[in-house]
Amino acid sequence: MENQDPILVFTNELKTQITSESIFNKKASFPFEYYNIYRDTNTYDQFANLNENKVIFTTDSLSLAKQNFEITNETKTILGYTCKKAKTVINSNTIELWFTNDIKVKGAPTILGQNLGLVLEMVRNGNYITAASKIEVLKEFPIIRKSEAPQRKVDLLTYKDLIWKSRFINIVVFDKEIINFSNTSQSNDSILRFANGTIIIKKVKVPEIKKGNRIFVDVTEQSNGDAYDRTGSVFLIPTDKNISFLDGLKNGAKALPIYENGNGEKYQGVIRTENYAPLLELMRFFTPFWRKAI
Repeated sequence: MENQDPILVFTNELKTQITSESIFNKKASFPFEYYNIYRDTNTYDQFANLNENKVIFTTDSLSLAKQNFEITNETKTILGYTCKKAKTVINSNTIELWFTNDIKVKGAPTILGQNLGLVLEMVRNGNYITAASKIEVLKEFPIIRKSEAPQRKVDLLTYKDLIWKSRFINIVVFDKEIINFSNTSQSNDSILRFANGTIIIKKVKVPEIKKGNRIFVDVTEQSNGDAYDRTGSVFLIPTDKNISFLDGLKNGAKALPIYENGNGEKYQGVIRTENYAPLLELMRFFTPFWRKAI
């Protein structure tokens, strides 16, 4: 597919390495993964570079031997090589692999089908295809991007957990802050308080949010026992315009642009204009309240 990072498979009679073009060219962003398959032991190592200073890997000595395929009589030519078709079902997904034995090496773009031959095409459920675009003969096995950091071996569960956590940047905004109505509520150097302490705001710097990125908000809160602490809201105040919702909090609603929808009412600070960016609500929640009978 257009703009995808092509898979690169380097293989000889002893070893196969699955990586990508961006990793090979040292342009991959962290975290990135690659595989080493060892033919003599029928095992593989799965590596993950979490950052410049942290590399982990896990070893699997069972999966390759457990793979089962139905070899059919169908054949077709791919890149000039005669290929046979093998079929398998994994988690209700039907996978078809077209492989050739004309080249005396084995390999595949994933761990699946490593021992069939050289897999040149994979088809999942008849509609998603991974296909070889070219085959080259190299004089030597290439050295893939490596880090000087020591490689830490972990079990598979720990590996997946560390990979998952490394994909996130955690930004702590508030930590054990009290939000309540009080005539004595005051702002300080880091936290601004408005509406007698029922609104608290903190300025944070957010890393670049690229297309396709996801943002999660995690809120942990509890009531001190006030039955009227019913609802709350978590929101962002964009500052890309001359006027923001913060101006309304500091100077009153009159500082925000007016919107009229024809019903005779005037609403301030609710729509985006050329000079104003409204707040962006991320989460609305209800406060749990417990009452103990004595």
